Amino acid sequence: GFCGYIGLICLYRALATGRMGVVSPISSMSALIPLLYAIFFLDERFSTLVTIGVIFALMGSFMASGPEVSQGLPLKPVVLALGAALGFGACLAFMAEGSESSALMTMVSMRAATFLVSVGILIRLRGTGGMSKANIPLLVFIGVADFSANLILGVATTKGLISIAMVFGALFPIVTSLLAFKFLNERLHKVQYLGIFFAVAGVSLISIG
Repeated sequence: GFCGYIGLICLYRALATGRMGVVSPISSMSALIPLLYAIFFLDERFSTLVTIGVIFALMGSFMASGPEVSQGLPLKPVVLALGAALGFGACLAFMAEGSESSALMTMVSMRAATFLVSVGILIRLRGTGGMSKANIPLLVFIGVADFSANLILGVATTKGLISIAMVFGALFPIVTSLLAFKFLNERLHKVQYLGIFFAVAGVSLISIG
């Protein structure tokens, strides 16, 4: 929970000081940490076909985030984005370990930790950061969706290879891009279409392998 919170702080600070097209793909590389953890510490191994699929899927996730580096890379948001990737990645690795005992209690413990930190911050700021009662339904929906997604991912890590579960979980930027296209009328860049293609191809290879 604390690792995830640190990741969120780094992510939002990075978004506030840099471009989303740079920050998002860097932070999405958090999936590499549990992947490397599973390979080096849990001794998980892939077939050649699955290995190619994993590479394709991760490349697709990165490209679907919409990398944009044409205007240079200011150091601060890049460092913060790397901090977000490390925080989220460590959170995912710990989440996989905790889920071996109980996926539900792991999620409850994570959210209890973030709740305590949030309360401490709100008391320190003596306010709610501009949130009003009208925001409560949306915040509740976001919280339930986030909790459910993490719970499902935690359960998935107990049903097979942790590394494969994390690779599939890393495909969330594709859903974000498609939802933004559908509901916010955001046009996808060519690299994002290519990323979606790579991700689908990678998932297909993993399924076959």
